[in-house]
Amino acid sequence: MSATLQAPAFMLAPAGRHACPGGDETLIGAAFVEGPHLNDTTAGTGGSPATRPYAGQYMLSGPAKVRDPRVTPIRGDLGDIALAGKLFAPHYVVPMERAVAVDHIALRKAKGDGAEQVSELLRGERFCLLDIAGGWGWGYGKHDHYLGYLPMEALADPADVPAPAAPDHADPVALAEALASTPYVWGGRGGAGIDCSGLVQTVFARAGIVLPRDSDQQRDADVGRLLDDSEPGQRGDLVFLPGHVGILKDADTVIHASQDLARVAIEPLADMVARKGTAITARRRVL
Repeated sequence: MSATLQAPAFMLAPAGRHACPGGDETLIGAAFVEGPHLNDTTAGTGGSPATRPYAGQYMLSGPAKVRDPRVTPIRGDLGDIALAGKLFAPHYVVPMERAVAVDHIALRKAKGDGAEQVSELLRGERFCLLDIAGGWGWGYGKHDHYLGYLPMEALADPADVPAPAAPDHADPVALAEALASTPYVWGGRGGAGIDCSGLVQTVFARAGIVLPRDSDQQRDADVGRLLDDSEPGQRGDLVFLPGHVGILKDADTVIHASQDLARVAIEPLADMVARKGTAITARRRVL
């Protein structure tokens, strides 16, 4: 696919609004609109460059790079302004920062309470809002860029909701141990429950180590280093199986949110591997 897009001016935000990553302004709205003049940088029916100050600034040509749809804020009808010139969308919007004003709220794959939960946001976490329809907002968590839908009633002005506490460099392994027996919930990050990668993400965040949301993203993250097969494991290492991740308490013991056991469990690493019926695919040292 090859396309070229140029941009007219976009709408500015009212004073006092908060910006999400990748944008200088914060009003939801069409930043760019297709028109017959978009590729015209000369005077004529489309107007002169002087009257179209953004002409030629955002151009997309050649095949678009395939990106992870979980963290790439684009749909068939619109995209984040940060993707202008990188991926094509009929419209680009400037994300507006909102804050989670409830204890926890499910982030869903589609609009509606019955849609699959893909993650969870906790009180005070920031959400970059890109679209609103039918009482549901579409956007991404500011901390990990994970996309989804949540009810607008769960959001408020950031000025009215304190942000989460800054990392206190706590021991992530001790934090994970303290969560033993927490119920397993697919997509959970510690509100209504927690899943394997949610456990890893949240406890390491307390230590100031930023990790992506899902286990495969954590495996491939540019944080720390992957271990060779010959290297012994140690406390705090991440251990990956297909679709699963755990944290080593020591070389032979793992802490993980187990869907099979329906809870956060501390058990011999060999038992976890045997239950899964697959071999360890990777280990990452992030501490």
